[in-house]
Amino acid sequence: MISLAIAMLSGLATLVALRHTTDLNSFWCFTFAILAVILVQLSFGLLFRKKVNAVMDAIQAVILEGQERVNRKADMFQLKPAGGVKHMQKLLEREQHASIRKALELTSGLEPWFKWSPLLKKQVSTMRMQFHYQLGEFAEVDKLLPDCLFMDPVTVAMKMARMYKNDSKGLEKFYRKKSKRFKDERGVLLHSLYAWILVKRGEVDKAFELLTGLKEKTSNETILKNWEALANGKPKSFSNAGLGEEWYALRLETPKGAGAGKKKTRRRLK
Repeated sequence: MISLAIAMLSGLATLVALRHTTDLNSFWCFTFAILAVILVQLSFGLLFRKKVNAVMDAIQAVILEGQERVNRKADMFQLKPAGGVKHMQKLLEREQHASIRKALELTSGLEPWFKWSPLLKKQVSTMRMQFHYQLGEFAEVDKLLPDCLFMDPVTVAMKMARMYKNDSKGLEKFYRKKSKRFKDERGVLLHSLYAWILVKRGEVDKAFELLTGLKEKTSNETILKNWEALANGKPKSFSNAGLGEEWYALRLETPKGAGAGKKKTRRRLK
């Protein structure tokens, strides 16, 4: 990090200056040099945080404003339907995509700070990957995934979904490793996704074994219903629809009867 290098140079310069221009003993010279390092690092940290937070706040504001516009238009359609549900969905999707693209453009404002924080670059790559995923631009998603941080279940699930779609090796290993971090309800999406993948691949016995191990540890209705479906030999009844928008955001399936009611429409488009 550049800030740390500058702070260390400042400390060294302070040490040399004190040794040559004062009568302070070595202990105090080193003490003041260390303080110089700390103060310079803190100053850079405050400046860095202020600049980065300003861009992050702007990105969040764009996304929230876009969602509010989508919700208002959805409300208007419920009151005065025009053009049919599919037409309405396309209009709302277009509105949402416009705000996501604007947010993507704003992330470029963080690039000058990459050299100050390697972790920031990974955070921005993760954010951009999620935006491209929402836009359905999976070529860009696949490019960004190697540079992402997998600190939340949704990001992990997105990579798992892409590994499944691309028939990539190591999917089970990745799932086993990452799912250990997310306990209880936080792991439901990952477990349900992996069980769904197993069913799609025809590995119903492995899916049943997975859900059997989870059945006693969770009260999640979706997991319990899917376990029951497999226990009764009905893999075609396996469904993660109960997870709602969290599931459909992975773009592996689309909701059935999405036009039947305002609540379902909003859930899909958020």
